[in-house]
Amino acid sequence: MINLTTLFAFISLLDTATSVNFTNAYGRDYVVTVEFDGQPVQVQLDTGSSDLWVDPTGLNLTPFTNTGRNVTFLYGNSDITTVAEGPIFVGPVQLGDFKVDKQAFGSALGSNATLPSDNSFGVIGVAASAGSLINSVLKNTSYNGGTFLDNVFRMNPEEPNYITFMLSRDPVFGVTSGGIFTIGEVASEFAAVVKTPQRKVVSTTPRPRWATTMDGMIVNGKTYSGHSKFNSTFVSAGQTIAVLDSGTSTGLVPRFYADAMFKDLPGAVFNDSINRYLLPCDSKVNVSFVFGKDEYPINPIDIVDVLGISQTGEIICSGGFPVGDVDDLDIILGDVFLRNAYALFDYGNWATPGSNDPFMQILSVTNQAQAWNDFDAASTVLLNSMKVNVGTAGDDANDDQTGGGDW
Repeated sequence: MINLTTLFAFISLLDTATSVNFTNAYGRDYVVTVEFDGQPVQVQLDTGSSDLWVDPTGLNLTPFTNTGRNVTFLYGNSDITTVAEGPIFVGPVQLGDFKVDKQAFGSALGSNATLPSDNSFGVIGVAASAGSLINSVLKNTSYNGGTFLDNVFRMNPEEPNYITFMLSRDPVFGVTSGGIFTIGEVASEFAAVVKTPQRKVVSTTPRPRWATTMDGMIVNGKTYSGHSKFNSTFVSAGQTIAVLDSGTSTGLVPRFYADAMFKDLPGAVFNDSINRYLLPCDSKVNVSFVFGKDEYPINPIDIVDVLGISQTGEIICSGGFPVGDVDDLDIILGDVFLRNAYALFDYGNWATPGSNDPFMQILSVTNQAQAWNDFDAASTVLLNSMKVNVGTAGDDANDDQTGGGDW
């Protein structure tokens, strides 16, 4: 088991948001230490993509083989796109106790998808190998283009082909302060996850994702469901397709669900330029997502997202679920959801030595009543801390950098 309390870091993503006159805007990213021939580099752990890439600035690439092939990764949506591109190298890569001697990875020098000021220099994707661009580029060559995890599973056929993921919550600030990442085992304190229903992975395109059917959302006791863009081939009546993506700090939902969460909150106004509801920072709403017959409550502290400071010094907040559209999905459940659940991702036949269909199991870890009662005090502490952090970050407001899942 890899304890992410020491491997993960809470970092800020600075972005220019001139449409609403922000000084700067904040996001969240979670990084894990990967060693390239013994050279430690912090990269984002992302369930929404499949490949490993790194900005090689400061790395000695002499021990690695240049395959002579290039790769390009695009992240974001139509409004925000970050790019990582460059040659594919092969060589020794290690995460925790797991080492692959001939691991393929992209070398993306100067990528705008990294945040050097926050010591984040790449991405390690943990989605299916079939979705790997590197695997596709190296097909029919002498090089192994498998993902890091697929290679680990191949080297350890006696181990189960699953990972688990948990983002722990800071008891003072309410945001993620670390977490747990395991390969082939379950954290003992969350052993009950194996008794939860297996959520079948659903793919609407040849590209595999950690997506499944969602059966609705409950807002302040009222249930909302349906409004999927997919037909009965993929969803039953009332269902949508949602992906669990650790590379996305917030979430992404159709307007119907954003309206359900935020439209009736006092002071809430939808901003078309950023596709979000702007709302008072002390807004409080009970939201749960429904999978099958199980409800997964979201801590109210996660529902409100601090965007930054206005030119008049006012903290600007929005709903934690922006409105957007992804071709092969209805909903993205990012860290705003994953801070409230312990998730098991079983690769099944996505992995080279696997046979069963891939699935997910999700264990709720948020006590809705307690979270509701704790919100006012937690929100005050969080907003006060943001005033300090945003103020000290003001000089970097024009960096225009962003990160996140491979949408």
